Amino acid sequence: MSKKLINLYDLEPGMKVAETILNDYGSIIISEGTILDDHLIKKIQKHNLYKINIIEDVKLSSNEINQSFQNSYNEDIEYTKEILHSLSENKGIDDKKVKKVVESVIKMSNEKRDIVRCIKQIKNVDEYTYTHCINVSLLSMLIGKWLKYSSEKIQTLVQAALLHDIGKIKVPLEILNKPGKLTNYEYEEIKKHAVYGYRMIEKESGISKDVCLAVLMHHEREDGSGYPTGAKGDKIHEFAKIISVADIFDAMTSNRVYRERESPFEVFEMMEEKTLGELDVKAVSAFLNNIASYYIGDYVKLNSGDTGEIIYINQRHVSKPIVKVSDKYIDLTVNKDLKIVEII
Repeated sequence: MSKKLINLYDLEPGMKVAETILNDYGSIIISEGTILDDHLIKKIQKHNLYKINIIEDVKLSSNEINQSFQNSYNEDIEYTKEILHSLSENKGIDDKKVKKVVESVIKMSNEKRDIVRCIKQIKNVDEYTYTHCINVSLLSMLIGKWLKYSSEKIQTLVQAALLHDIGKIKVPLEILNKPGKLTNYEYEEIKKHAVYGYRMIEKESGISKDVCLAVLMHHEREDGSGYPTGAKGDKIHEFAKIISVADIFDAMTSNRVYRERESPFEVFEMMEEKTLGELDVKAVSAFLNNIASYYIGDYVKLNSGDTGEIIYINQRHVSKPIVKVSDKYIDLTVNKDLKIVEII
């Protein structure tokens, strides 16, 4: 593999970055092996760099790669619709379609930036159930990889994540899609989806016990405050702990019929707080310490109304990065009244 030093303003979409690029604060802007597109080129050009190394004689169509990812993502959503519709008609699990989606999700594992981009998209509220299944599968897969899971284990984890919410097809739509606050009765009905999902798959020959337990326990919490059984700590299946983190992140950063989405950094802050009791420390740490770097270089809006660029992620307080606003550097660990409310 030969490298070539190239001027920033000669960069073109499709070029492959030969070495990881850091900003002045030591944070990763672009990882080695990334295929450049227009967005990434503009991101690099904003920094105090003159030239970067690219891999010589490698030029791919970044638009095609991105479009290919989007096509796979959309296709997986369609398959997920078919899987859930089959279940709702009491036809059982379509093993072939489940396997197809799981394999597709795993193939996307090296496209981490595209995964983050897809999850950052504003989704159609009516499609939430299906996009949520895929997003939780993608995020769970990444957490599994960051935790150094074997490929076999990741495959089972992805299957569990894909099926984690299938029990919701047994919950009345008027409760699931209610725009206002749920009554106690309605909330208890929604909580039953974990058991419904478990019952729907427990006797399926192609579904392992690990998948069944993960579906059952994805709303359990480390301190016993979750449901349906109130299991604590090591009594909760490890896959359920990972799926919980992925589920919370995607749900809270998505628009819903009853509330608008929150910014990723508001969710990061909540997760940091919940590791003190509710969420698994290993799963949260693997997620936060890896996912946050993909937001470096993004422009954000603060609750003060100011807009700026994320230039540094503090690994001890991922939710409180340093943001450059005009010529000022605002450290959110110091300016405690300020927070990121929107990625722009």
